Parts: sequence; C-alpha cells; structure tokens
Amino acid sequence: MDRFQFHRFTEAVKASLLGKHSREVLVFLFFVIVSAGFWLMQTLNESYEVELEFPLQLEKVSEGTVITSDLPEAVHVTLRDKGTTLLRYVLRRQPTLRIDFSAHDRGASFGCVGVPHSEVQKQLAHVLESSSRIVSLRPDTLEYYYSRGLKKRVPTAFRGNLETDPQHYLRTVRCEPDSVTVWGEESFLDSLTEVPTVVTNLNDLKANISRKVALVPKRGVKYDPQEVVLTAEVDEYTTKTVQVPVIGTNFPGGLTLRTFPATAAVTFRVGVKDLKKYEADNFVLTATYEELMALQDSALQLRLRSVPEGVALISIQPEYVQYLIEQTEDE
Repeated sequence: MDRFQFHRFTEAVKASLLGKHSREVLVFLFFVIVSAGFWLMQTLNESYEVELEFPLQLEKVSEGTVITSDLPEAVHVTLRDKGTTLLRYVLRRQPTLRIDFSAHDRGASFGCVGVPHSEVQKQLAHVLESSSRIVSLRPDTLEYYYSRGLKKRVPTAFRGNLETDPQHYLRTVRCEPDSVTVWGEESFLDSLTEVPTVVTNLNDLKANISRKVALVPKRGVKYDPQEVVLTAEVDEYTTKTVQVPVIGTNFPGGLTLRTFPATAAVTFRVGVKDLKKYEADNFVLTATYEELMALQDSALQLRLRSVPEGVALISIQPEYVQYLIEQTEDE
C-alpha cells in the first residue's frame, strides 16, 4: 500500500467514525459502559459467600519422629463478605496455614493428634479482613498420626487376579520389593504378617507386564515404599512329542516284556521357555507283571506312571499295544 492509498484509507476511516450514525453508536456504547460500571459497583457492595482453599503444613516435627498419616493438604474455608473483599481474596494466592507439631507433642511413642478448628480460625484471623465472617471449614476433622521408632519389616502380598489368553500362561508373578518397612502402633505391628496390594485384575495377557501397584492404605500407618512393582512373566504354549519306551516291572527272573510297538509317542503341552527341559526320560510308561496277568487279552492300555510338573494336555499314541511275555535266553 503506497502513501496515496494509505491516505485514502485513513480519510475513509475518519469519515466513517465522524459520521452521524457512528457518533450515535459511540454515544450509546459510552452509556452502556457507564451503566455496567455502576451496576458492577452496586453488585460488589452486596454480601456473598465464597469457598477458598488454604494450604496446610505441619512444621517443627522433632527428629526421629515419622508422620504416618499427614494432615489434609488444604482446608476449604467458606467466607461471607462484600463482593469487593471476596474478589480480592479470589484474585490472590492464599497463604499457607502452619500447624506447630511441638505444640501438640506429648512425648508418646505413637499418637493421633486432632487439630481444633479454633487453631485454624486463629491463623485465618491474621490473614483475613476484619469484615470477613467464616461460615464453615472442611474437612470436619483435622488430624495426623505419628510414630517414634515403632517399625517392622513386613512381606508384601499381591491381591487380585491375572489371566492370560488361551494360548499363554503365567510363568511367574512377583512383587518388588518383596517386603516394606511399616511404621504404626505397636499392637498393630505385632499382629501384622503381610502388607497386601490394592486389588488388581488383568485379563487376556499375552506378554510380560511390569507396573506399579499401590499398597492398601491404612490410617495411622506408613509404608516405605508406598507401592511395589508387580511383574508377571507370560509364556506361550507349544506342543512337543517324545518317544517313550514301554517298560515291564516286577517280572519274575527269566521273564521279560515285549510290546509292539516298543515305544509310544507322548505328546504334551508346555511353555516355549521350558521346551528343552522335557525329554523322553521325564516320562515313564510301565506295566507290572501282576497287571498283565489280570488281563483277558493281549492288548495293553498304556498309562504314564510319572508325569513331570509344568506339562499338560498329555496324549499317548498308540493308546493300546500288543504284548508278549518272553523267557530270556539265559534261562
């Protein structure tokens, strides 16, 4: 835009603002603003209620004292005053109200201290206008617990249910750390045998998981740490087949068992990570002499006499074998 075009633009704007219609609009807006100002001043001079949040802080805690349940983070105060005063409160940051631990310390090894509302109101009186009236305080109870030297190392315990999809299984489940330090009342510590996690349910797991899980909170008790890492190792199922010989047991001297075929295929389901652990030697197919003598025909049903842990869905092929009881050559 050159100088000539700019000059034409400014003249057009000036003419528009100085026109009769524009002057009427500006006068109307002026009176609207003045009216709004008077309305706002009149409104703010009336009394209202507002809820403010004042932070709470416990200070002067003696050395060796552990706060097992702290004060609430803040107290909610409902005030009544003129709108102008309440507006100043809302626009500023509220000061922290400080509770002196030493003023309530009676030297006990464990204790619960209730802070009266009057103590909080006394501090509020120093930071509020004299015209402000306290209508209510929340929460109704302000208290904290402390302990001196009363602690115990306690095992953690997972609470919940972990389920995999049909093609996987849980190999291991553990919480780390496996124990935590607990502070609390002596009688409670004496009876405490484990610290449970909050109930955690997970379904359709297909891979390893590792996540933080909180311990079940209890008023007046402190844990260190306050959460554990839940680790679940998930493995995939696979199948394996091994050839297992059929063995005769309890046979009299000079007699031996011969089956047709001499071995059977044992197929089983196992985790991929444990696949190499299981061979034919881990399974035993036997028939006792007494069992064979009780049979009415020459067909023997094969059954496993020994099954290792960690395998499932076992099948044997063939299920039946033919057999002979033979005399050894030495005899």
